[in-house]
Amino acid sequence: MPESQVQGVLKSIAMGRNRFLYGLDQVPDDRLNWSPGGEAPSPLKLAGKTAVFLRAIAHVLQHRTWPERLSFSSAQPADREAVKAALEEAFASLRQVIVSLSEADLAAQFSLEWGRAPDGVVLDLQLRDMLAATPSVIGYHQGQLNLLQLVWGDTSANIPSNWGKEEI
Repeated sequence: MPESQVQGVLKSIAMGRNRFLYGLDQVPDDRLNWSPGGEAPSPLKLAGKTAVFLRAIAHVLQHRTWPERLSFSSAQPADREAVKAALEEAFASLRQVIVSLSEADLAAQFSLEWGRAPDGVVLDLQLRDMLAATPSVIGYHQGQLNLLQLVWGDTSANIPSNWGKEEI
């Protein structure tokens, strides 16, 4: 991936980090553990799952395998400070892995098996493809947080004033 594309991915990830953390800060304390019901996660659990996702993607980019014993279901930190610390660490780890990738790393072919069943889907791709898709998934997580906010009546888009001006 040309340097400009890596810079674009890093910029998109920085924007996703900024907006997700800002949105999380806008969640009132009494709504951190609120869920609209069913299997829907609370903002705190969604943020925990986002941190797990970021660590998983960093692992894939670094080792070209899906991490063992990955659990999104138990990813609920105790409070806002704990989840923000987990997110900060996970975003920093992802960034560190990305900046260490070489052009040869990005061109490397690898396979990820999705699902444990014998008929599970196997995804064959280059590492650059996984890297390029990462900001979209971060945006999906941020959108889920914003949707939770809308469900309880927060009509703000929760966009930080410095969004798009992040340093990479």
